[in-house]
Amino acid sequence: MQLLQDATIPRALPQACARSLLAGVHVLMGFIRQEMRHNRRAGLSVPHFRALIFLSHAGDASVSAMAEHLGLSLPAASRLADTLVRRGLISRQSQVGDRRRVLLSLTARGRAVIEAAQAATEKALAARFEAVPRRELNHMLMAMQALDRVFSAANGQSKR
Repeated sequence: MQLLQDATIPRALPQACARSLLAGVHVLMGFIRQEMRHNRRAGLSVPHFRALIFLSHAGDASVSAMAEHLGLSLPAASRLADTLVRRGLISRQSQVGDRRRVLLSLTARGRAVIEAAQAATEKALAARFEAVPRRELNHMLMAMQALDRVFSAANGQSKR
């Protein structure tokens, strides 16, 4: 038996959700980018910072994967990686059996830089949410959890 509430949901609802998400993500990502950049360590360029964020999510990644994600040529990504290695923010490790394949990963220092910027950004987001009524916050939280489940499943990650 279908609940009356579910029966009254228009068929266009998925399309409306998609449209609203695309519009909202642009504004939200702008805020997050601004905060993350504002809270990055002095002397760290935006491409360097973006590389650290990529590696924080990707774990060990090849120079090619980082180049593709950042929209850089392979030589430019390699130079960027060299700089981050020299600064002690990432490590570069050759693969056993294929010395040409190199994996990049964050060092403890690199992870600390990202975690500090993320904590400051999370604090700024939470400050924005302070004015939102609790009921609305609960709806937002449920929506974010649903998005996480939907897109984690689409990317082959399991979420409950």
